[in-house]
Amino acid sequence: MADTTTEAETSRAPASHPPAVGAGLGFSLLSNLGLAIVLTLLPVTVLHGDRIVPSVFSFALSVHVGSALAGAVLTPIVLGRVHPGWILTIASSLKAAGVATVAISTTAPALYLFAVLAGLGVGISRPAVRSLLMSAASENRRAQIFQIFFILLNAAYVLAPLAAGPVGRSGVPALFALAVVELCVGLTVGLLARGLDFALPPRGSGGMRRRLAILRNPAAAVLLGYTFAIYFAMGFLYSMVLLYEVVNPELAEHRTLFLSYQPLAIIAIQLALLPFFAKLARGALYPAVAVAGGTGLVLSFTASLPLVLAGLTLFAIAESLAFPKIQVEAADTVPQGQLTDVFALVSVVTAVGEIVGNMAAGLAVSTSLSWLPTPARSGMGVGLLAGVVLLVGGIALVRSITPAASTATAQEPRKS
Repeated sequence: MADTTTEAETSRAPASHPPAVGAGLGFSLLSNLGLAIVLTLLPVTVLHGDRIVPSVFSFALSVHVGSALAGAVLTPIVLGRVHPGWILTIASSLKAAGVATVAISTTAPALYLFAVLAGLGVGISRPAVRSLLMSAASENRRAQIFQIFFILLNAAYVLAPLAAGPVGRSGVPALFALAVVELCVGLTVGLLARGLDFALPPRGSGGMRRRLAILRNPAAAVLLGYTFAIYFAMGFLYSMVLLYEVVNPELAEHRTLFLSYQPLAIIAIQLALLPFFAKLARGALYPAVAVAGGTGLVLSFTASLPLVLAGLTLFAIAESLAFPKIQVEAADTVPQGQLTDVFALVSVVTAVGEIVGNMAAGLAVSTSLSWLPTPARSGMGVGLLAGVVLLVGGIALVRSITPAASTATAQEPRKS
């Protein structure tokens, strides 16, 4: 019998695979929680008879961020033909090795080795876990799955400071226990996800040239530009809140409240959006992100505590709408065989956007540049600009990307 499978059907995503979805979500919570606990306790806990010098830890944190960026870049190059479930096993192994390193020693070389190993693990896992969830979830549940994904990420950052105290008091044995748990999480994910039929790129399919060709795809280029804008705004706001003593001295005493409030607000908003997020029209979602994000940034730098909290809430709404949607839109710009490639690019642009946002915040609070307005006014100006950019970018996304579900419906032959 002749093969009547159409090209549209071969490019269509496989049926849902609940074990792989559960494995990816479990990895997102447990692996990020374990690493966040370690990063929280290291600068404040006495290990091996002494505390880590703050300047050494600060440099190690920079090495960690750089290694994560390198890991995201290298994933589609080195591990392009590896199943994402096993990539997560590799990522967990690297993180576990890093945690075991600081369990053995917290000297500067050991701390830098931890930063490299854990950073590479983080960078490798970012595109892999997104590819796994996108392939394992059915099309009508992808948006909801990524909402849960971001809820779990934020939950990890909320729980980490609470767990860091008991873990720090337990000392070295607890660190070794975290390393073992991390290794077990990675192995479990690999085993649970191995049955997922994931479309790997064929051998000799163009390598780096094929991956860079994604940048010539107008839809992908627009998506990456929008991703940079929203993560720039997030990095800018986070750094400005960290520097609130300079940005807004009148409300500096509430800095800890602001830092804790943001992830909690995101979790609450994501939970509220879960029942109907997938039904939100794209033409309404992106303007809402622009209005909430821009207004939220502006209000976050006012001199009124209620207005600042309102601003942080509005920006949390923008994040809750944009972050899951970006993941779903990314999958609609390329064939399934290039999911890891496009998610690697999204991860890189995410990191670059955050870094540039951090640098812009540093420039805004710089006292050596007399031509700059006050830090608070600079923040408000960035908020207005971000709102405009996000609005234009959102309109461009709606016009350039066709959702996969709509495409599949249009291509489905009529039944006689």
